[in-house]
Amino acid sequence: MRASYEGSAQNLSQRGVLVVGRRSVQNGLLTELIARQLGQACELRAPHALADLPVPAGALALLDIEGLLIPDVARYVDTLFHAERCLVALFNVDETNVDNVVFPGVRGIFSRETSTAQLTNGIRAIFAGEYWLPRRILAAHFERNGPHRLGSGANAAMLTPKESETLELLALGNGNDTIARRLGVSPHTVKTHVYNLFRKLGVKNRVQAVNWAMLNLRRTHAQSD
Repeated sequence: MRASYEGSAQNLSQRGVLVVGRRSVQNGLLTELIARQLGQACELRAPHALADLPVPAGALALLDIEGLLIPDVARYVDTLFHAERCLVALFNVDETNVDNVVFPGVRGIFSRETSTAQLTNGIRAIFAGEYWLPRRILAAHFERNGPHRLGSGANAAMLTPKESETLELLALGNGNDTIARRLGVSPHTVKTHVYNLFRKLGVKNRVQAVNWAMLNLRRTHAQSD
């Protein structure tokens, strides 16, 4: 299967992938590789052309942030996630700058060192409703945030049993739909649990919640052993 370089909304199915970036050899080869490895429609579109054709809801937009300023990344993410209602992931992310690109709506982050196998596995996971945040990126983000910014293990006592279960499933990289199935509740209820645990733990997003869990849940379990 050959990739399409001049994407059309008709060719890009709900399960298709849109590579948003410069019309470079690297991005062209990446587009062909995704189409071949995943057997799905994959197109390459320049960021400034996003307004020309709609992106089907449910498609995955892979945004190449190489050379982009952070305000531009934020604007493109907002356009794709809020206006187009598609899934969004970032690639060519500098691991030392990950704090600045953890935006609401971003389902995956792929660093410059991500292998093709990791990329395709990550895309499959995102389509399955998961989040894809490589452990080394989480570790780097955790080191910069530090435990003093993420509260203490004592806050775990403030969580209800369902909120604690939700947090543990979040820490394993599960999305809301998967968590809902595991807990036997609706996705709306999961959103409520996530909102409440964010408020109780004093964190602002899923990455901070996962970092908090990595430190404090592990510490709590160790003390109880």
